[in-house]
Order: sequence, then structure tokens, then C-alpha cells
Amino acid sequence: MHNKTLHCGFSMPELGMGTWQMGGRLERNPENDDAGQIAALRAGLDLGFTLIDTAESYADGKAEELVGAAIRPYDRERLFLTSKVWKNHLAYDDVLRAAENSLKRLGTDYLDLYLYHQVNDEIPLSETMRAFDRLVSEKMVRNIGVSNFALERFKRAQAYAEHKLVINQIHYSLAVREGEQELIPWLRENDVMIQAWRPLRGVPDCALLDSLRKKYAAGKAQIALAWLLGQENVVTIAASNSTEHLRENLSATGITLSPSDMTKLSSDFPEQRMISEAIPLR
Repeated sequence: MHNKTLHCGFSMPELGMGTWQMGGRLERNPENDDAGQIAALRAGLDLGFTLIDTAESYADGKAEELVGAAIRPYDRERLFLTSKVWKNHLAYDDVLRAAENSLKRLGTDYLDLYLYHQVNDEIPLSETMRAFDRLVSEKMVRNIGVSNFALERFKRAQAYAEHKLVINQIHYSLAVREGEQELIPWLRENDVMIQAWRPLRGVPDCALLDSLRKKYAAGKAQIALAWLLGQENVVTIAASNSTEHLRENLSATGITLSPSDMTKLSSDFPEQRMISEAIPLR
């Protein structure tokens, strides 16, 4: 798996496995296929994935438990684990407790990356960032970042934090371009990684995609991922439910779209949406 690296030295895999809906949605599914999902994650690790993205809110912590079970036989230092603190745990003490609980469920003593998951204006951003700084200082997390932050909020968060915010994880795809309006250019200029979540869902079929699929002997998903990975400072995560999809996703890392094809997809892709219908930037 290739890494992308910022000028500041922060480095992470360009493509990772997402765990949303593993174990359930926001609540635990009592009929969940634990063994099957653990096997899917291990299949991804065996194929060459090293980044697993999860969150305390996914299935009320169950997703983290499944990740913890999946990674147990593997060398922890070769993995890159991301988790996220939910919007009801953003007060100072709650952040520290949430991080500790995530580490327990994952069976590890540190996270490679810890993110502020969704915005909650009722808790001062300065308080949350102060807790994030402490987590880095105490080596519970190695790097910090945010998710779904608009530009103004990202700037405020960085002003409050002593440590660099290395990433903003946002809804970004061929179909959803909200971040391109002002956020992504600023993040690139200021040496921050952009991580695209939901890179494939809602991407429509079109003549442009059909022509590029033939040109590169690739699938629709592979072209969509290759477009993201072909951009400076952009990494992404995709669902990891089956070995077939994992193989398809991984093969996208071997596709280099020409500059003209990158431009066509950026400018001519149809049905572009300027606001995420799932979680708009705030």
C-alpha cells in the first residue's frame, strides 16, 4: 500500500478500509455476522491494506471490538488505526474517557489518528482541542484531525490546538464536490491531508465513465477511486464488506489517470452536487 506524506512529515496509507455498518449502524445488531466481518477485515489485511478507519459511534463501539479481534494476529506497528470521538463526548474529560475506551475495545495502547467526528456547537471547540493535545502529549494518539469541518471551523480548531491537525475527513467523490469550493484548496496550501469518505456511493453511470473504463480496462469504482488518489493530499477509505470489493478497491491504487482525464472528471462529470446530502460541512 502506497503512503501519502505531508511536508510536515505526517504519512498515511492512501487507501483504507472503512467499518461503518460493521456490527450494526449506530446501535449494535444482535444478529450481526461477527465472524464474517472479522474475516473480511483480515482478508483486506492479507491483501495489503494497512489502514482501518472506525469510530466509537459505529454500532455503539461494536465496530471497534470487531477491528480489535481482526487485528489481534497482526503486527500492530505495521497497521494504521483511526478512530473518532462522537459528538456527545466532546467535553474535556469525556474526550479522554472516550479515547481510553476506544483503545480498550481495539486492544491497542495507541491510535495512529484520532478525529473529532461530528460538530457539536454546545461544547466549546477550545475544550475539545485541549483534550486532543493531552492525548498526543500522553502518546495515546500519534496524530489528530477532524471530520466534516468547513474552512472557518477548521481554522478555529487549529488555532486552539497546540499540535497540528493533519487531516480533515469529508464527504468527497466524483458526485459530491462541496469541499472543492474553498476548503480543499486551502487545506492543500496549508499542508493538510484530505480524506474522502463515501467515495463511491451515489456516483452515477455516465458516458465519460464508460469511456474511461474501456480506456483503462477498469471498473467504475476503480476509476472513481483513482481520480481521488490522483489528487495532491487526497486519500480515501471505502467499504470492506467482501474480498471481491477489497480486491477491486486495491487495484485502483495501480491506476494512474492522465492529466487530461483527471481534468475531464473534475470539470465534466455530470450531476455534481455542491452540498453533501449525508453530512454537509459545518
